Amino acid sequence: MAIHYVWPPEPGGGWTTMNRVSRTIFRNSFFGVAAHLVVKVLAFVAGILFVRFLGPESIGEYAAVFAFGQIFIFIADLGLSPYTVREVARLREHPEGEQRIAELYGSVLRLRMLLSLLAVTLVLLFAWATQRPTLMIAAIALNMLGLIMFGIQGTSEAVLLGFERHDVPAKAKVFNQVIRILASTLLLWLGLNYFGLIGGSLFGTLMMLVICWRAVRVIGVQPVRGTSWPWIPLLRASIPFGVIAFALGLSYNFDTVLLNIFRSNTETAYYAAAYGMVFQMIFLSNAVNTALYPSLTREAIRSSDRLPDAYERCLRYLLIIALPISFGIAILGEPIVTFLYGPSYVPMVPVLEIIIWVLPLMFASEFFGYIVVIDDRERNVARAVLISTFVNIAMNLILVPWLGLYGAALMTVATEIVLVSQYLWMLRDVLRRFNWGLVLLRPLLAAIIMALAVHMLAHEPLFLAISAGALIYCGLLLVSGAIGSDELDFVRGLLRHTVPQPEARAGD
Repeated sequence: MAIHYVWPPEPGGGWTTMNRVSRTIFRNSFFGVAAHLVVKVLAFVAGILFVRFLGPESIGEYAAVFAFGQIFIFIADLGLSPYTVREVARLREHPEGEQRIAELYGSVLRLRMLLSLLAVTLVLLFAWATQRPTLMIAAIALNMLGLIMFGIQGTSEAVLLGFERHDVPAKAKVFNQVIRILASTLLLWLGLNYFGLIGGSLFGTLMMLVICWRAVRVIGVQPVRGTSWPWIPLLRASIPFGVIAFALGLSYNFDTVLLNIFRSNTETAYYAAAYGMVFQMIFLSNAVNTALYPSLTREAIRSSDRLPDAYERCLRYLLIIALPISFGIAILGEPIVTFLYGPSYVPMVPVLEIIIWVLPLMFASEFFGYIVVIDDRERNVARAVLISTFVNIAMNLILVPWLGLYGAALMTVATEIVLVSQYLWMLRDVLRRFNWGLVLLRPLLAAIIMALAVHMLAHEPLFLAISAGALIYCGLLLVSGAIGSDELDFVRGLLRHTVPQPEARAGD
């Protein structure tokens, strides 16, 4: 029994294209943001406790173990996940879509298992070649078991996302985080040091795998062998996505690996803690963009003329969220770090004050990348990411041995500037239609005024400074018109109608 999403007819009193897209994105974003919020709150609280418990030396080595795996993780996927999401979203409109989706699922599953084994081999060889301690290599090997499980879970999640079933992966991630925290806490209590964190992660990944695997079978899709998706053409089509994943993984983790090789575990811990704080906040951007991708991919086939309006609205909301966070942390970095991690992590404050400016850039770059991919120009995205990654690697090799974690932080921001600049050029025809006064200038002005107010309150209790800043910023958004009647009308329109639900039809 397959599941089809039934939409009201248009024209004749049905929703407009823009309303339908907005409502689908709203539903998917709601599940994504809600689940990510639960996951991030749990991860954030647990992370603080784990960091305090283990101390900088152990946390630095654990961060390096994780970074080693992330550099080669692209090989386990090679772009098959985003490619699968896009193809499943398209095949749902195809007369033979059900059979072709099942064959795609089967082909990608088998291929990803082989690629995962190759990735594990390369990670261990790289760790041995860089003369990592034997205990650290053992930790890397244990951590890589999760990569094999992700081969099954990631493929199943891609199919679910193609069907716009964002609720299932969202639920799986919540369960994953809960199991991970409980198992990690137990293993740490048993004295396993950061190996306990790795073991907890494996238990959580297994839970996520089971939930996604079962959900795909419930919607009527089972992996089958077929001739529609031979491996070589499949890899050829997904390689641009794989190049993007490789370049991003290398760009985001190469600096941590270099710090561990050239500096110390303690310095690696300070940088990882600052970097981790920023990445905890990326979930808002990721949830919206993940919801956008399958919905707008299908809409680009049906009617693409109204997509720029949706792009402008989403970019405005992303910047409205990112800008005050960056300004606020840049001003209140020391009291925030002291409150969360304790006095021993105060040396990370200057790094955090640099690296926090990557947040609005990453919100924008991820969003722009999805727009280009929706337009079937993923090779352009791959080229842009490769260029920015080359700059990142070359400059990190120079700056990290010299400036340590400060050089890594500066290059993180510079790399994202290079990437965003390329996207701005690629999308110039679309972006020139944006109202940039509304999208950027008004939120930026509101954030600057908020920052001045927070600076004057910096010596007050942290909660008071943050609360006052939030109230001032929201008021300025309303006064400046960055948020106004169109947002209220948009929300009222969402609430007036019932969000379309999946309807199961027997015999499909």
